[in-house]
Amino acid sequence: MTARALFAILRARLYAQRRIIFYACAAAFVAGLFEPASIAAPIFLCSLLGIAIALAQSPGLQPHLDWCEQSAPLFGRHLARAKALVPSLAAALAVLVFACGEALRGASGVGVTLTVALAAVIAATLTALSATIRRGWSRVLYIVLAALVSGAAYALVAAAHSVLGQISFCAIVAFLALRQYGEALRRYDPI
Repeated sequence: MTARALFAILRARLYAQRRIIFYACAAAFVAGLFEPASIAAPIFLCSLLGIAIALAQSPGLQPHLDWCEQSAPLFGRHLARAKALVPSLAAALAVLVFACGEALRGASGVGVTLTVALAAVIAATLTALSATIRRGWSRVLYIVLAALVSGAAYALVAAAHSVLGQISFCAIVAFLALRQYGEALRRYDPI
């Protein structure tokens, strides 16, 4: 896949979901301003926002984009990477805005919060992407798995006090989730 096709899909999807992304960032900023100093709020709130943004990638919500992407000469794995970039960037932006709200409030440890929350949110968001192409109980299962990923990431930081372990866990989960999403799209690939 060329960079031109990747940026075209990214730009079109970001434009189509600009309201959802704006509201997610506004909610993250308000929460960052007023939440008590804790690592739980950025992980769970921003993971929830990332899951919601990932579910907005579901086929049928923007039919004109779906038709364009299906008619483009892209393999399923390439399309998965391009479509995964949109919710990942939006969720990362929500975490960044949350950290800005914390910094304006004068909280300490914003850098650690940003790093830990960013890893957990991207892993949960990529896990939730597989729910977009499924229906019924399998869709619910992937949403629950995404929530469990953020819960496990929080447990690694809060209970085990292992930031490196949490980041490693989230990197592995994010890789496997993106790979699973690409393989699922490949099955529906007409090329």
